[in-house]
Amino acid sequence: MRHDTMSIYAGNITPWDHYPKHLRFNEIMDPLLVIRVFFGSGWPNDHRQDLKEWRHYVMNAKCYKHRQGPSNLLFIYEQHVRLTEAAYLLLLHHQDKWPPLEKAGEEQIVLEKKDWVYFPENLTAKELANPYSAIKKCFKKISPQVYRDHLKYWLEAALDKHAADETIRAAEIINVYHNIRKLYSATWLIHQRETDRTFTHQSWGGGGKTEQLTPNIDDELLASLKVNMPQLKGGHKMAMQKIRSLIVKRLPGVSLIYLVGKSEKPSIYFLFVIMDDSVKLPEHEIANKIEDHCRFLGRIFAFVQKLGAATEAIKQGDRFLHIILSNSLTVFSAPETALLSTQAVDDQVWAAEAEKDWNRWGAQGKAFMKGAIQYLGEHHYALALFSLHQAAESSLIGIIHAILGYRTSGHNLPRMIKLTLLFTDEIKRALELNTTEGVQLFNLLQRGYSEARYQPEFNLDEESVKLLKDKVQQLINKIEQVYHQFIKNKIVPEVPPAGSDSRRR
Repeated sequence: MRHDTMSIYAGNITPWDHYPKHLRFNEIMDPLLVIRVFFGSGWPNDHRQDLKEWRHYVMNAKCYKHRQGPSNLLFIYEQHVRLTEAAYLLLLHHQDKWPPLEKAGEEQIVLEKKDWVYFPENLTAKELANPYSAIKKCFKKISPQVYRDHLKYWLEAALDKHAADETIRAAEIINVYHNIRKLYSATWLIHQRETDRTFTHQSWGGGGKTEQLTPNIDDELLASLKVNMPQLKGGHKMAMQKIRSLIVKRLPGVSLIYLVGKSEKPSIYFLFVIMDDSVKLPEHEIANKIEDHCRFLGRIFAFVQKLGAATEAIKQGDRFLHIILSNSLTVFSAPETALLSTQAVDDQVWAAEAEKDWNRWGAQGKAFMKGAIQYLGEHHYALALFSLHQAAESSLIGIIHAILGYRTSGHNLPRMIKLTLLFTDEIKRALELNTTEGVQLFNLLQRGYSEARYQPEFNLDEESVKLLKDKVQQLINKIEQVYHQFIKNKIVPEVPPAGSDSRRR
């Protein structure tokens, strides 16, 4: 349905028939706040992947599956509804602005392509110069309310076991799909050009040139890292035998079980479980079952993968599998199942890959921290809390990627913290979870991902957010120390003590 936006818009008074239903008052007044949060949770390519997966479940007779369950799709749905509402308001503000914004020239666009970490490829030259023209096309035949209707239908269809019915034609789904992809690109350009948080190669990791060590970090204060060479003695050996027997008994199809590490305080067994390809249950559900079933025997952190996928990943040089399995202890092997063949990762290769991971995620954590400080100064406490959550999450993802090569998913901070115990106790210690205040602040941080944005009754006070800001800054500092200690260990050979025999025996 075509409509004339200018005839129903009067300055900051949004049109009644297209009034945003998912935005707060301050977001209606400044839609760029929504765009900042949207790209704060992922870059355009990340959102494209989510949208593609969502469309797949809409058009096929499959029910949406994700490690975080259906709530992940609900979050994606809410993000996209908010994006369409904010993009429409941006268009109205733009059309009402005088004098109008100047279009980007060819020289500016060439420079942006060179400097930005991401530049869209699905817009015309006219739309690159003026992204509002792309937004206008997206709303030419589909109004904000119709987008809301389509996305609500997409949500219901993806959570249903049946494919989309004939009430929504495939052509309509495709049109909405391509329009939303165009909105990603247009709003990204607007975000880059009209906010003070332009993501360039320089601001996002130093233009590809990264110092191997931070010069102002005192070597004596660097965090110590664990060397994972798992061994089982006495009571731990007996506990592992019981855990192994229970897993094999409760879960048919177990091919291999490896002990990849163990933390002492708290006591956690980190297991890598390989399942036969005939097992249909998703890996994350298997991991949950293992951890739940073994709870009365001991704390378990389970990595799970199907045999075929693990074998192929090893052939492709998957860093995570080579890292953990080259130093693991085999605790179970099913009859006629060969052990996986891996080799240790070269230190120089490991350090180089770790730097790439850290440049991506560590820099993002710092960028979110800057955003949190700015939001706090502007008294936007909910946005500050969300940014603090993202700062902690990005930094944790970065250190886990760098040291283990493990691609985490979801937004489960407690699980990420638990995973860091595989290589250091320092990160968890920085949160001071042994104190009442530390626990309260961490609980508040966890609520920052969704509750702070989507629950109107969620009240925040300045003092709590400021205390949490200081705690997250301590966490990020400690994570960075751990990263630099890890890189130092890889690039600087250890000098054996005087008088010792450094030869391997």
